[in-house]
Amino acid sequence: MNQIWPDIKRDFARCWKQLVLTNLLFKIIAFIVLTPFVAVLLNVLVTLSGKSVLADQDIVFFFLSPMGWVCLIILGAAWLAIGALELAALMSIVAAPETKTVRPLDALRFSATNAPRILGVTVRMVGIALLIVAPFLIIAAVVYFALLSAHDINFYLQEKPPEFLIAIGIAAIIGLALFFLYLRLIANWFYALPIVFFEQVRPSQALRESRRRATGHRRRIVGWIAGWLLAAAIISSLTTGLVVLIGQWIVPTFAGSLPLLVIAAGFGLLVWSIVNLAVTLLSDTAYAVLNFGFYRAGGAGEQFDPSRLGIGSSDPDRPLLRITRTRVILGAIAGVVAAVAIGLVTMNSIKLEDRTEIMAHRGASAAAPENTMAAVRRAISDDADWVEIDVQETADDEVVVFHDSDFMKLAGNPLKIRDATMEDLRDIDIGSWFDPSFSNERVPTLRHVLQECKGKIRVNIELKYYGYEKQLEQRVVDIVEACGMADQVVIMSLKIDAVKKMKSLRPDWQVGFLMSLAAGNLKQIEADFLAINASFVDRSLVRASHSIGKPVLVWTVNDPVGMSSMISKGVDALITDEPALAREILLQRASMSVPERLLVELAQILGVAPQFRSQ
Repeated sequence: MNQIWPDIKRDFARCWKQLVLTNLLFKIIAFIVLTPFVAVLLNVLVTLSGKSVLADQDIVFFFLSPMGWVCLIILGAAWLAIGALELAALMSIVAAPETKTVRPLDALRFSATNAPRILGVTVRMVGIALLIVAPFLIIAAVVYFALLSAHDINFYLQEKPPEFLIAIGIAAIIGLALFFLYLRLIANWFYALPIVFFEQVRPSQALRESRRRATGHRRRIVGWIAGWLLAAAIISSLTTGLVVLIGQWIVPTFAGSLPLLVIAAGFGLLVWSIVNLAVTLLSDTAYAVLNFGFYRAGGAGEQFDPSRLGIGSSDPDRPLLRITRTRVILGAIAGVVAAVAIGLVTMNSIKLEDRTEIMAHRGASAAAPENTMAAVRRAISDDADWVEIDVQETADDEVVVFHDSDFMKLAGNPLKIRDATMEDLRDIDIGSWFDPSFSNERVPTLRHVLQECKGKIRVNIELKYYGYEKQLEQRVVDIVEACGMADQVVIMSLKIDAVKKMKSLRPDWQVGFLMSLAAGNLKQIEADFLAINASFVDRSLVRASHSIGKPVLVWTVNDPVGMSSMISKGVDALITDEPALAREILLQRASMSVPERLLVELAQILGVAPQFRSQ
């Protein structure tokens, strides 16, 4: 063990070219073959679960079910298997005798030969990891129900009462304990894969044998792995920072010439891609050499004999990649073409005409208390296209506009909406928490809000469910029609069953599905539009949704750059606490040239942050 570092440096210097080429070739194959396999497997498992689409809470509950555990084990094993197959290929290069040169195809062949055993080990790794985390999840669930189930979760997140802090402390202890358990697990399994590769040990025995050989060396193994991770993070941060600095200088320099700006932007993205690939290749190859170095120094068994690997040629001096003038010129031409192509794609993807509408989240809730008449009126004065509100049923069967299940967050009152009557609500001040000037604000009824909005602003009504609803959908329908607002209202909900119920009541109404992310076929969602967490929205998702006739709303976007980015992605509506700011961004974008819009698109990539005025 004491001489491991000199051996590692010698191994890397001896075969770094083979390692890089093999790693690159394997990544291409993995991208083409293995990544689609994971996506197909996920869709198959979702279908077998009996649901065509899983979203948000459904996804959480799905993965807590037996079928979900099977999905986690298989997907986790497949993900680990991709890395393990790559590791096998790289380690075969390092392990070969110095008299032989292992070509990329030889290494890939060696990896494929060992694939069944690799998959067997990775399935066991994932299964054990899940079994270890299970009791911790049970403890976390008990803590949640014991300390955080009395009131609406938004109260705990905003007010942070003692029980919330206690729960956070317990969660931190649980997380720390789990972290150290997994560190020990990683150290115990450090030799498992090379034992399978090189000694043909059965998967059922490899983990036990690895644990035995790691005894006495666990701290050093963890230390080396931590050092490798830290070095990789530092190199990645430095190289990325350098590329961003170059981009900050190059892109604005050419902003006055659209053709040059396109080439500069494409060149910047190309360089960034190459640098990231180089860092990844360096990191992966370094880990393979590190892992084999430890295995050879302290974990190799008597069955390991590099001369019996049967791979590689006997001509180690044969050049793997000759660098000639012709190849450099051709590479340069290819790079320029790629830069221009990437730049053109970037430019053509920018929308020159913004058709995004503004939807005030719970009213203009950055300027007035959420879901109050003051917030609704402010949304109207801020020129929002829509106001988004939440509705629930009271104990006396009135539909009121309120988000949380109780009043702890807004009024420090534990009374739940389901237990409250309209008489109770008249005494609860829901405005002073925001500012004393709003002390007269009370919980409004849906009817009151619709009467205020009629002819001034359209309304998006979110149906809120806390497990005690009676006739919420039908009552909302009756109120909307009584106010003559059917053509100025859309409905949405987090519950797909509520969406289906509303569509069955009024097939011609626009009803949307509210979600963060979804697994499955979007075509199967029986909704007219999708309201999606902005963190999960990209251009491809917007295009996919539009291709099946479903508009996309994003929530909740409150910063200028985020708003502009979502608008450029083609979303149909911004749900925001700052409708006045969103309107100002739309006005500023309308006066932007194509190069300026291109800079906005590249802002979050190359660090060229656009300057928007805010009110």
